[in-house]
Amino acid sequence: MLTELATAAAIVTICLIIHVAGILLMAEWLLRRREDLERTASNRRFAVLIVGLFAGILCLHIIQTSLWAVFYYVQNLFSDFETSLYFSMVSFTTLGYGDVLLPRRWRLLGVIEGFSGVLLCGVSTAFIFAVVNAIFQFRLRQRGSGERL
Repeated sequence: MLTELATAAAIVTICLIIHVAGILLMAEWLLRRREDLERTASNRRFAVLIVGLFAGILCLHIIQTSLWAVFYYVQNLFSDFETSLYFSMVSFTTLGYGDVLLPRRWRLLGVIEGFSGVLLCGVSTAFIFAVVNAIFQFRLRQRGSGERL
């Protein structure tokens, strides 16, 4: 059991590093482009920005679930990579259909992947919320100064 828990801890750590690095890169990009975004503000531009950030975050989650799937596949825990990826995505998102299961010895990994996925999805949600809130605050300042929305 300790081997399985150490393995899960290593994968969670790698996923966390990937996720934090991705979020920080997106945040840094937004901060560098802030003046330009405010100068050329429009509903369409903000909508494209949110869609782009959402796509970036989705890519981060796919990379992370793929990392888990590679581990499952390399360890021969599932017969093919598609099943490994399917199980990983179902576990990461905590859907847990139950139609595909890890062998008894490794089943704690699915639970740990679920915990990890919930927390990382929460970080993603908080990031998108912070961006939407900043856009809303900018629009309120625009309206307060009498500029067109």
